[in-house]
Amino acid sequence: MITLAESAARASSSNSSALPISHLESVKAAVFLLDVTSAAQLVGDTLNVYIQSSMDGTVWDDFVSFTQVLGNGGTKQFIARWVRDLSPEAELAAPSDKAMAAGVRQGPVPCGYWRVAWVIEGGENKSFTFSVSAELFRK
Repeated sequence: MITLAESAARASSSNSSALPISHLESVKAAVFLLDVTSAAQLVGDTLNVYIQSSMDGTVWDDFVSFTQVLGNGGTKQFIARWVRDLSPEAELAAPSDKAMAAGVRQGPVPCGYWRVAWVIEGGENKSFTFSVSAELFRK
């Protein structure tokens, strides 16, 4: 298992460092875990978490978008399953940087970098503690 984003309390939108995924071409599938251990108190506070890929570390594209976490939702865990060798759902698309609806875009992703990005919105006391990890399955 690899950690894509360490567990930490976060109160603003940001992203993890770009993580070079060595030998990603041999990865045939992955299971991602979003583990929210503390959520803000207000229902209007929200957390959206994305797994993104990039060929060059500059242009990022969402391929996993976890279900939105509400501030009054308490602790939650979400699992996303991605399979590289499935046919892509769309052959052409503009990069989606923190804009994908909840779900997983199956099919190939760039073999350069992965990162976690998150968007936190709401009142002034919003804070979410979460981590993201991945189990990679190779050929």
